[in-house]
Amino acid sequence: MKFKRIVFSVLLVFFFMFSIPVFAQDVVTNEKAKITIGYAPFGMLETSVAKVKQFHKKYLPNVEVEWFFGLYSPHLVNNWIAGKLDVSYLGDMPAIMLQSKVKNTRWVSNGVSPRGEVLAIFVNNNSKAKTLKDLEGKSLATGIGSAQHRMIEAIMKKENIKFNLVNQSPEVALSNLEAGKVDAFGYWPPYIEMVKYKKVGRAIMADAVKYEPEVNATWPLVVSEAFNKKNPKIVEGLVRADIDLHKYIQANLDEASQIVFKELGEKIPLPVIKASLASYRYHDSIDKDAIQTVQMSVDFMKSKGYIKEGFDPAAWADPSYVNKILSGKK
Repeated sequence: MKFKRIVFSVLLVFFFMFSIPVFAQDVVTNEKAKITIGYAPFGMLETSVAKVKQFHKKYLPNVEVEWFFGLYSPHLVNNWIAGKLDVSYLGDMPAIMLQSKVKNTRWVSNGVSPRGEVLAIFVNNNSKAKTLKDLEGKSLATGIGSAQHRMIEAIMKKENIKFNLVNQSPEVALSNLEAGKVDAFGYWPPYIEMVKYKKVGRAIMADAVKYEPEVNATWPLVVSEAFNKKNPKIVEGLVRADIDLHKYIQANLDEASQIVFKELGEKIPLPVIKASLASYRYHDSIDKDAIQTVQMSVDFMKSKGYIKEGFDPAAWADPSYVNKILSGKK
């Protein structure tokens, strides 16, 4: 027994000798801080995983994160303007709206880079419509001002058709689709998969992949300029954690889905969450393509009068962290 204890103690010593330096190499800063990060997990499912897995701890062991819940991104924008947030995951339109209003945020990482998989258009099961052109002049419920709104407008332009867009929350629109109170339904995950799961509609356009790149979007991680200047090491750690999050979800879809399922109070069926997470795409680099994608959203917001003035996404972006991480620099 004594011999076994000695062997165990030796192994323990070796474990700490070799593991601690590895962990230490990953640490960006040992600064002590408590920060708040905004997230809207019903619209950005992956943020629940970030909250639970705490990937930031690997790089920022002494930083405590409080997660500020928003039902949708606009709620986070309102709280940002009220001075409650300096860091937040946001949809692209809300992030652009925020920057347009306060003019002091920086886009430091690409939370999710949605593509054509994140838009589908459904009609009621009893609808006679068979193609998008059959919906000419018909009511189509979506979130006015959302990324999907911009995508639908791009599709209308491509197909030379005009829908009667109706602004509804996805939950209300889902009921209205089932009741036949709207002719069509065009939203984002997880509501696309929810329609399929509940079998309350028929896909007249299963996805918008063929309309890429006009339907591409970027849902960014943004920080205030003041926070960025004061805490560059913490921002770097958060960006590293965001990139780790992307890798984790892609490699561990089942486990990530379970985490989101629990975090959302089991209100959304697990198969819906899994299919929705699988539809996400990630593009870590803030490169020319990412800049052009955000430019499309800025131009759309200005054309609709949602923002008074456009701005240059390249000047808004701070790709220094992403560039450093992707180049393998410590």
